Amino acid sequence: MKFYLTRNTAGRFGGGLNGNLKYLPDCIQAAVNTAGFSSSFSEFRLTLNHPPLYVLPGVLGIEKQFEQFYNILPYSRLDRRYKTISISLQSPEFSEHFDKEEQHKYEHRFSIADEYKDIPETDLALLLLDKFILAAQIIQAKIKKGDAFDAGKFEKIMLAIKERITPDFLQNLHAEKSVQSDDKIIEQALKNREERKGITHPGDTLLQDVRIYCHGLPDRALFPYDHHYMEIFRNMLRGKGFMCPTYNHLYIHVATTASEALRYVLAVENWYTNGIAVLDYESYCQQDEPRKELMVQEAIIAGLRDIVALDGLNATLLEEVVADVKNTWLDTELVFKVIESSKYVLTVTYQSGTLTEQRPVYFHLSDKQTNKHSKIHIGNADNIRIHLWLQKITMTRGKIKVTASKAVAANVWLQNMPRTMEFSIQNIMEAAE
Repeated sequence: MKFYLTRNTAGRFGGGLNGNLKYLPDCIQAAVNTAGFSSSFSEFRLTLNHPPLYVLPGVLGIEKQFEQFYNILPYSRLDRRYKTISISLQSPEFSEHFDKEEQHKYEHRFSIADEYKDIPETDLALLLLDKFILAAQIIQAKIKKGDAFDAGKFEKIMLAIKERITPDFLQNLHAEKSVQSDDKIIEQALKNREERKGITHPGDTLLQDVRIYCHGLPDRALFPYDHHYMEIFRNMLRGKGFMCPTYNHLYIHVATTASEALRYVLAVENWYTNGIAVLDYESYCQQDEPRKELMVQEAIIAGLRDIVALDGLNATLLEEVVADVKNTWLDTELVFKVIESSKYVLTVTYQSGTLTEQRPVYFHLSDKQTNKHSKIHIGNADNIRIHLWLQKITMTRGKIKVTASKAVAANVWLQNMPRTMEFSIQNIMEAAE
């Protein structure tokens, strides 16, 4: 019988225990297996439902909906067709365990009753085992003829584990399992990378996105350079028609060592793939801003090259983009939209910007007959605002008309930016350099 433990609160579901409790479910699974516990059910899923200490931005009020669900717990279901057991319990004792560390990051925060505050890890471990015992008792009350689940034997196994719970036991369990888990993960990651080299897939899917994930580094450690170059490489690779086999997202995992980065590349779906890059963060912190930018740029390039080498993608095209980026750095102009009429081609370009530092947006207008070209600066925007600001662009009767989005989000993001603009094509061409 396989055991699964997860948590649930307002607007957030999933994830395991933290700290020295992280591997306690593995200890429970091992003890049940060793004791020879058997059941007619193959899966046992226990969910710890806890009152939230915070809610994510934009979902204020969801805690009230969760409270209605929380108040009717416990919930139990024995699915005999699929041989699964699902138990959901009230678990306010675990609110701080799951939410306290992250609470300070959010505006909408809540408190928990004093009796559920500052509970030591050893007490939480004992409480978790009590939750499993309670779940077994709930199961026992719903057992029917033909079901097999010895709640008494299961309870004895949990009680035996409870007798072993001490701070040293939990620390030693975490230390031992962490090493075993890391070794196993890295071994499997390396194996997967070797297997990728031997697989040939046709490049039939246009790249959609490039994302960067930092591991073992402080929050926003590489900001804003990771933000800028993620957008730059995404835009330029797409513009050159960079094709992928089945997937369309490239994930680059940046860490201070290759081993650390490899710990995060096991999970793979058919819509993304992973590459790794190493960055000396201690050295990074000692550099001036131009050197920091270069280090981030090089880390991202290394991650892209890693993916290209493993999956046999178009290395020539990647190196063309790399050369262009190294030439223009953050001043790289990215193509937002191309509009064409019978006489003119209008290319809208922008530079990658953050929400606090908007960057220039340009119109490039070319006359098809004379090849005359003109470029004008129409304003500043970031990667989010530009889509709302320049939602509709048309060229008619010697004019270029621009209309912003009318969505609610536009009112929030655009603020004082013009919602409509009109440009004379003649005036633009007369401004040609």
